Amino acid sequence: MTQTAGILGAGYSVPNGVRRNDDPAYASLNQNRNAQGVIEAAVFRGLDRRRVLAKGERIEDHVVKAADLALGKAGLESVDIDRLYGYITVPEYLTPNSLYHVHHLLGLPAEVMVVPINSEYSNFLLGVVHAAEAVEAGRARNSLVACGANWTGHMDYTKGHAVSIGDAAGAAVVGPSDRFVVVDHLTQTASSQYHGLTMTMRTLHLNGLTLLPADPVTGLPTPTYDMTQTGIEDLGGLVKDAVAVVALDLLKRNDVDPNQVTLMTHQGSRILMDHWNERIKPREYLDTLAEHGNMTVATYPVNLAYYLDEITTEYTLIVAVACGLHVTALLLRN
Repeated sequence: MTQTAGILGAGYSVPNGVRRNDDPAYASLNQNRNAQGVIEAAVFRGLDRRRVLAKGERIEDHVVKAADLALGKAGLESVDIDRLYGYITVPEYLTPNSLYHVHHLLGLPAEVMVVPINSEYSNFLLGVVHAAEAVEAGRARNSLVACGANWTGHMDYTKGHAVSIGDAAGAAVVGPSDRFVVVDHLTQTASSQYHGLTMTMRTLHLNGLTLLPADPVTGLPTPTYDMTQTGIEDLGGLVKDAVAVVALDLLKRNDVDPNQVTLMTHQGSRILMDHWNERIKPREYLDTLAEHGNMTVATYPVNLAYYLDEITTEYTLIVAVACGLHVTALLLRN
């Protein structure tokens, strides 16, 4: 009989710094209407607080704290881990990813395989899938999946989407289990939209000036996220539809009724989330949008850890929106 794999424990950590809707960081937001007559910042509704790293504070330390909490919940120690999946974004170096530094900070054994997954924002879901497959194949027993995001330091604060971003870290332990078992997953990829959502070095334009963003600690140029007009249109069209389509297709494939499901999704705009709730019709739809904003790659492990002990439905469905462009859904049997 094949060994089933599931979530043994989860944890999260966020910075103490809080950014509210009236924060001076948003003073230069572009309030002009785009080609569709929409003010971009107005789309990102339902936000109250976002957590923000202080100058010199590192997201890796929060990833370590989240991982320690996950290990504690699972009743395991660092010596019990075989593999470390996940991603830290934006990393200190182009390569190696800071996940290797997390391996060091956690004191994981040298034999632990480190597998950075660069698939923002589905990194956590893909890590869980790979970890579960390793357990089922008998190639690994316990894996740690950890993700951290420090994107508040990599935004163009003249762009409307910047208003939703918060920093956070989350982690989960995947191992042999008969609870929160990985049942199935499904992805839809629209790679023609590869250029729509990107993180790279770019100049910014503010008050007639052209600026090259710099890291406040090192003084060196730092990458900035951008959502092109095509990317904005994708959110309101392709992504808006794909989340519900992928979610419902995955449930149908596994003969699961939406009423049996607790749903968690990408969280950036209450408008989109209300639409997905109406289309999918889960029994429960859990989020931390007002409290933490859009935590990008950390959204999924943070919310799973935040609500893990409160989930009462038979299944949990997590749906990630990601660059590239793709939507990935993961079904767990609780």
